[in-house]
Amino acid sequence: MPVVSCESVFVTVGRRDILRDCSFSLSSGSCAGVLGPNGAGKSTLLKLCNALVLPSQGVVTCLGERVAAKNAGSLRKRIGYVSQFRSIDARQPITVFESVLSGTYGRLGIFRKPRKREEELAAQALEAVSGAHLASRPLGHLSGGESQRVAIARALAQEPELLLLDEPTASLDWQARREILQLIGELQQQRALTVLLATHELNALPDLCDSVIFLKDGGITWHGPVREGLDEGRLSRAFDTPVRVLLHDDRPVVMV
Repeated sequence: MPVVSCESVFVTVGRRDILRDCSFSLSSGSCAGVLGPNGAGKSTLLKLCNALVLPSQGVVTCLGERVAAKNAGSLRKRIGYVSQFRSIDARQPITVFESVLSGTYGRLGIFRKPRKREEELAAQALEAVSGAHLASRPLGHLSGGESQRVAIARALAQEPELLLLDEPTASLDWQARREILQLIGELQQQRALTVLLATHELNALPDLCDSVIFLKDGGITWHGPVREGLDEGRLSRAFDTPVRVLLHDDRPVVMV
């Protein structure tokens, strides 16, 4: 059974289809990249898989359950979700450790305080992203790359069965982008996570993903193996701009 599957899914707001007739599935332990221009519907697709958005038509199945309003909350306890990076007010009175610890709250339930088990999960999650040294730092005093590590740690503290990442390298410098992508790949392998990430980092895909999903104008135009996806014609049509793909040591390199 796929970890995630969508069958002829539409998400409609007013009279506009944000997603239209989308179908795909994601097997356990795999990593898929969601590609497409801004406004294509990538963030909405991830929110759909996290039960933050419900389908207007069609069927979404996640972790063996059909996604619906009645089980959306319980499903989100089993899913790690890292949204697009947003700067944090430096005056916010919360430490990195407290932020990561909040990732355990969903599984705890309402009115239950975190105990030793949850504190251990938070500490382990920070260690997993090489962020243990940040634990006592104010959350708003971090660099962009450090903030993304903490966001990933917060998702890991939830012990997710599925990890969703929405453009995790946006607004980061090149070194931080490379480190975050490498971290995601390591975590996916070490924890046998199923990962779905929206990204513009085309040249990282061969090392990170098994497959890619192309979105354009709210529809999935192609889904298949990553190396077949990194095709000049397919990329050029997806982004409405000429794209060249060269081979370097038998590895595709995308040039725009």
